[in-house]
Amino acid sequence: MDSPTDSTARVSRIPELDGLRGIAILSVVLMHYFYNPDPHLRGPIHHIQRIFALGWSGVDLFFVLSGFLIGGILMSQKGSPSYFKTFYIRRAFRILPIYYLWICLFIILILVGGPYLRQHTHSGQLPALNLDIYRNFLFLQNLWDVEYTTLAVWWFSHLWSLAVEEQFYLIAPLLVRYLPERLLPQMLGVVVIVAPILRVVVRLHSGAEVSWPAYRLMPCRADSLALGMLLAYAWRTDVVRVRILAKPVRLYLAFAALLAGMAVIWWRYPNPNDGVTQTIGYSVVGLFYALLLLVSIGLPSGPIAKFVRWKPLQEFGRISYCLYLIHLVVGYFCFGFLTRSIVHFSDWRSGLVGVLSICLAYGLCRVSWTFFEHPLLQIGHRYKY
Repeated sequence: MDSPTDSTARVSRIPELDGLRGIAILSVVLMHYFYNPDPHLRGPIHHIQRIFALGWSGVDLFFVLSGFLIGGILMSQKGSPSYFKTFYIRRAFRILPIYYLWICLFIILILVGGPYLRQHTHSGQLPALNLDIYRNFLFLQNLWDVEYTTLAVWWFSHLWSLAVEEQFYLIAPLLVRYLPERLLPQMLGVVVIVAPILRVVVRLHSGAEVSWPAYRLMPCRADSLALGMLLAYAWRTDVVRVRILAKPVRLYLAFAALLAGMAVIWWRYPNPNDGVTQTIGYSVVGLFYALLLLVSIGLPSGPIAKFVRWKPLQEFGRISYCLYLIHLVVGYFCFGFLTRSIVHFSDWRSGLVGVLSICLAYGLCRVSWTFFEHPLLQIGHRYKY
């Protein structure tokens, strides 16, 4: 990631960030592999599944981390003559190559391997190469309720969150560059307040049965991104940072209170499309992850910080982008070949297939990071602010 020059804002060098990314990606992956709500399922399998019910919130943790990291970089480099050029070139080298490669691989697979796929899928159908697929190139997939079919569901359905982040990257640099610094936290505070109100309005306008706009539209999810930027602003301001960290007990009490709120959502409202979850729940989730980030980096000797510095978490954090892209498809093929079913955890055999899927996906992502992503990232870093 980018390395700001400000000594108080070297957010990319904070080891806890990789650990938090690891928590985020593992939350998402474990939910997709092991959480399949089934009212008829009982016993240990049911209880294991319930553990991962809130895994979708890992995306919100990614949003908070993006707001914090990108916001910190932009604030530190606000006066740079190459502010926009360097920012977007670095972002392009980090995000676009593997993302576009992933889309092109799908297109090639359908064009070249279509007959084989048609023969070996249960439905005997192939997804069409239409506008729903091609709009992914422009990060517009979150603006419509896309009806993906068969393999395309596993290839693209989760990429709406990347569109949210890319749209955020178009707005955040303008806000930081041209908004007076004293007004920036006020504007971000307004975003945190307005986003849940907007979710309510969108749900009322769309109808309770249509929940995707409140889940996927960038303005509806902007509160988590804004919370990350607010935290970056506070972290860079010595007086504010010292005041916040002066009384760790208060931070831990606030963390415990928000953790209790997360427990309520997990127990009563785990569906991300539930009305309570989408209106109030997303705000609780965003605040919880923002405070988790603050406690992790602000109290480095505390138990939470020590946990997020755990090496396996940091390792998964480093490969989290590629793993987010490919994990559903890896699971789709592993479960398809070994259990002749879609990704579904219903017994111990399918659970072992899920573990195998994680291992295989990790191996692929480690190769990608070593030989593809990291070298490109280094090229991007040749462009200086």
